[in-house]
Amino acid sequence: MVLARDTRETVRWLHESTEFTMTVHQWFWHNPVCVAPLVDDDEIGKCWGRTTQEHVKDELRMGKGADHDLDHLVSLCQGHTEDGRKAGHQWNTTKRNRELIREYLRLMKMRPS
Repeated sequence: MVLARDTRETVRWLHESTEFTMTVHQWFWHNPVCVAPLVDDDEIGKCWGRTTQEHVKDELRMGKGADHDLDHLVSLCQGHTEDGRKAGHQWNTTKRNRELIREYLRLMKMRPS
């Protein structure tokens, strides 16, 4: 369900974008499913590797992990998670990027399928 939602939103994003000349097929041929480019324009073209599911808490808190449901999971590529840290920066754990992901999840709750 998470992968299907994030794939659908990527397709919607590609169709709405006026900057891309790639077809949806071309995009997914070169990019794994990852919401980082959807929420952060600076991350376009930086996706690589496998797609993983990232748990995201509603708010920063210690001790309790995020729920394992559609409202708390997002698809990120290997390059935007811990494996991408090999390049010196771990995109998914910065405060700014976590908030971008939270905002994406809030929008998805309101958007009909």
